[in-house]
Amino acid sequence: MEILLCFAPQNPSDCDVICKDDTINYDSFKNQLNNLEFGSFYLNKVSSRDFSIEYNKSTSIQALSVVDAGKKYNYPNENFYDVSIDKQIDILDRSGKLDSKDLLLTCIEIFDWGDVQKSNILSAFKLYRDCELEAYLRKAKVWYEDDSSLREPEFNVIWSSGWTKVYSFLFAYVTIYDSRVAAFINQVLKEFWLFSSEAERTKLKEFSNGLLTFGGNVTSSGNSRLRVLDQTMIDNLGLYKQPSIKKKMFANKKASWFIRYFSELTFRNESQLNFRLLDKAAFMLGFDLEQW
Repeated sequence: MEILLCFAPQNPSDCDVICKDDTINYDSFKNQLNNLEFGSFYLNKVSSRDFSIEYNKSTSIQALSVVDAGKKYNYPNENFYDVSIDKQIDILDRSGKLDSKDLLLTCIEIFDWGDVQKSNILSAFKLYRDCELEAYLRKAKVWYEDDSSLREPEFNVIWSSGWTKVYSFLFAYVTIYDSRVAAFINQVLKEFWLFSSEAERTKLKEFSNGLLTFGGNVTSSGNSRLRVLDQTMIDNLGLYKQPSIKKKMFANKKASWFIRYFSELTFRNESQLNFRLLDKAAFMLGFDLEQW
């Protein structure tokens, strides 16, 4: 499992305008997308669509909507864990002095829940032994939960498929940004791009630029699945394949804003539980875009 540490900005010149603009906040992010009629497109063309996804010969789902797909998410071994995708872990918000060992164990349990142990656990141990685990997570929490700006973090970061789960479980409105969730968001953006005028496409790229595309289209067993868009669409949307570490962290936050936006469009209110339902739906439906 790849662990990504960043101690200095990399390739700062390739960052898009929205990456550096403190004037973009979550409310303006939503409002500008609504002005593009992106929200109405999502509700009318995506949210209420029927989906049929076959994961293997014995497992498939039939969903009547995006929300229905989220409701059909099932993690068979979750009852063995204290952590759960359906509830936030409030360890950083509890009153009194925090036991750093408890925080370390929480991170390890999340890694085990997500089957992403190995290097992730080693990196958590290093932060713990350097007496930096709590301070780092508190700094990351402030950055992720800051709705006033959308820009790269200015502190040293760590990001991986394991740590995005830690951020999601410990912080509010943070998506578990893996290849499935990325595929779901990118497909929605692609469909809107195909539906849009040239002027709308230019504006859309300001919001899609900097998101990730990753995961590959073939499994380790050789089975085909589609999670990565074609190169032309990757360029059209300004998606990143292997950017700097801080840009991956930034993409995680931007993707979280998209999932949060989809949730608010669907339920017409802001709720961590509704956000998590959309996050689970994205994970379910991003398995293979070809089956859409």
